[in-house]
Amino acid sequence: MGELSSTERSFDGADEEDRRRTDYERELAGLLAQGMFCGPRAGTCPWCGHPGPGFRARLVDTRQCKPGVFDMDECRSCGHVFQNPRLTPAALAYYCRDSYDGLGRDHYASVAEYSRSAQRARVRLVTAHRRPTSWLDVGARQGHLCREARRMLPGTRVTALDPSPEVLRARDRGWTDEADQRPLTRFAEDHPGEFDVVSLVHYAERTADPRAQFAAARRLLRPGGVVLIEQVNPLSRYADLHGRYWYCWLAPQNLHLMPADNVCGALGELGFTVADVRRGAANKPFDNVAALLTALNHRLPPARSWPWSSRRASVAGRAARTAAMVLAAPALALALAVDSLLHPLISRGGGGNTYRIVAVAR
Repeated sequence: MGELSSTERSFDGADEEDRRRTDYERELAGLLAQGMFCGPRAGTCPWCGHPGPGFRARLVDTRQCKPGVFDMDECRSCGHVFQNPRLTPAALAYYCRDSYDGLGRDHYASVAEYSRSAQRARVRLVTAHRRPTSWLDVGARQGHLCREARRMLPGTRVTALDPSPEVLRARDRGWTDEADQRPLTRFAEDHPGEFDVVSLVHYAERTADPRAQFAAARRLLRPGGVVLIEQVNPLSRYADLHGRYWYCWLAPQNLHLMPADNVCGALGELGFTVADVRRGAANKPFDNVAALLTALNHRLPPARSWPWSSRRASVAGRAARTAAMVLAAPALALALAVDSLLHPLISRGGGGNTYRIVAVAR
């Protein structure tokens, strides 16, 4: 897997493009040839063990347009939605690569800059329950939540945990005090009871065993410490309305989508007291406009050539894409307006696209 570390370098020149394309093709072929792409199909729910999960959705990678088709099943008993069969860790790394680092670093950074208000809301939600002296952000990516936590909480020591080298850059920029690339479960073995706050923002969905991640968070917290969990809500009506183009599927990176009640029950079993659950209030008002943009991105000719895609960018293709985006502008504006108008209504209910949970360690 190490041969693709060159994605940290600039992406220019036909030779570099061809070399990277060869690397991606070789890696995918190797995963398939060695049977390392996905595990066996599960016949029971990975959350509650109930047999006979039902089919929920068939998805593709609509973000980076990497190859593959991925099925999501749903437990008929507890409502847990999960990828079935599930990608192996090596295959998941293939799909995550260049999403938040490498070739996708600048794009992700530009999008994340628009989420400052959401990051501040997360900090305020936590401090309503605990004023921390130490905070661990798990799945920190480029460190944007860490940056806001340090700005809003002077004197709080913030640690970023993520497998990406981006966390090291966050430390070098002064956005976080410490950075670590180890898995959460391994990190927890070495740092029991050292933190007042552990945040898992859109992290547990992308792990093979979310319960193990929650247990590791409990191990890291002092008594009275707070865990903040933010996840995609699989009960959102937009999931079925928009089908594969629902932005929050984030296929194939999201392996599990858990109803909030399931997570609250698990936290109670692990020694937490659930203090706050934000369902509609955590909604991100972009479902319709994001679905339209996602569909356009997936269907239109690419704006540039990517090393993992067989679709090559061309002058004609770029012109067609630009023309289509111009023609779609009124529809995009309407979708954005609908999202804004419906947001107050959704915020008062429980069917938003995201939920946040704050739980206190007993």
